[in-house]
Amino acid sequence: MSESVSPPTVLVLDDEKNIRRAIEIALQQEGMRVIAAHDPASALRFLQERIIDLLILDIKLGEIDGISFFKIAQSAGFTVPTLFISGNATLTQAAEAVKIGALDFIEKPFSAERIVIAVKRCLEFSTLKERLRLSEARNGSEEIIGDSAAINKVIATARKVAATGASVLISGQSGTGKELVANAIHAHSDRRTMPFVKVNCSAIPEQLIESELFGYVKGAFTGAAANKRGLFEVANRGSLFLDEVADLSLGAQAKILRVVQSGEMQKVGSEEAVTVDVRVLSGTHKDLKEQVAKSLFREDLYYRLNVVPIRVPSLRERPEDIPLLAQFFARRVCEKNNIKDKPIDDEVLSELKRYHWPGNVRELQNVMERVITMSGERVSLLDIPEEIVAVIDVSANRHAGSALREFRDKSERDFILATLRRNLGNISQSAVELGVGRSYLHRRLAVLGIAKREWFS
Repeated sequence: MSESVSPPTVLVLDDEKNIRRAIEIALQQEGMRVIAAHDPASALRFLQERIIDLLILDIKLGEIDGISFFKIAQSAGFTVPTLFISGNATLTQAAEAVKIGALDFIEKPFSAERIVIAVKRCLEFSTLKERLRLSEARNGSEEIIGDSAAINKVIATARKVAATGASVLISGQSGTGKELVANAIHAHSDRRTMPFVKVNCSAIPEQLIESELFGYVKGAFTGAAANKRGLFEVANRGSLFLDEVADLSLGAQAKILRVVQSGEMQKVGSEEAVTVDVRVLSGTHKDLKEQVAKSLFREDLYYRLNVVPIRVPSLRERPEDIPLLAQFFARRVCEKNNIKDKPIDDEVLSELKRYHWPGNVRELQNVMERVITMSGERVSLLDIPEEIVAVIDVSANRHAGSALREFRDKSERDFILATLRRNLGNISQSAVELGVGRSYLHRRLAVLGIAKREWFS
């Protein structure tokens, strides 16, 4: 449902008066505004005069079919989220409707509950896309996606400290997006037109880290056939992000301390000091205070780097951002592979929010790439990787005692069976009555061990 104060406005274009009236009554009972149009000309006029949140469009109209009208509206600049309905559309027409941008397609006759569920799903999907668009516009190339209080605090702190020259220590679990925060700080600083150099300190062998950071002169060691600039020199007048800074050797730490304190450094094999102007940003998934206590990290360097601390929350600390992130990664995969955006069922987003995401945002990104690659025209519960479903189910069961769990499963089993038998085994109608998607119902049938022969007993 729309998050705006005013209720959503739905435009219904259908040449059958009874259908228009039935939809109008069903949606008005849910607090929505409904505008009914009996022909394409009226619908176009309403699109020009009003802000429409959703268009319900019949495929079979009079002189012009719904798909043609949809294309006309698009070419006129009206990109309204659209739900197609039809009583006798072909599979080809249904597929084309989805292909050209429809959010959903339902067949007539439908119950009031079915149309309400479909409309709410389309409105929620549309709202989610708009939130994602605003989030992307707000964050620009940084790609810090989310609008939770936790991530907004990170963004606000990053932008505030960006205007200064202070060193920043960015902490957080692996995969939370520490590098993106560093990107944001540099992008909003007065050094943004200068180099931004990133180095993963844990990925460089200890014997090479000093030559990588500070460079070397010809003849400094075997194989040093020419002078080489170090990363501090490359980042001169810009910013240097030392990711996993806790993995630096104590020797390298001492030399970095000198650069941070005085702006001076020495290349390997040289006795001359080189002056650089570099803002140092650091990242770590370890507790640097604990590293200091264990004498694994220099205390003086810790205080130099930790002038402004920023902690990036884990994904499970901001579950409300998961739908936005999932949509963002899904869209990026679609763009990368030149395929049409795939709608993601609400049940999928709800399930993703229940998972604990040990790999954080990076894990979610990988999962969405897999899901989008392997799914059909839309993403349903059946597309969620089995290993994630298993963890979600185990987690849910862990919070319920065995007796309670058995009672719950038996009650759910009996209720689903009764619904199926009442509808003579019709999965679609049963799913509507149960208020769930068909994919979710299929999954519950498998989990609860309900065989098809039992549907008609």
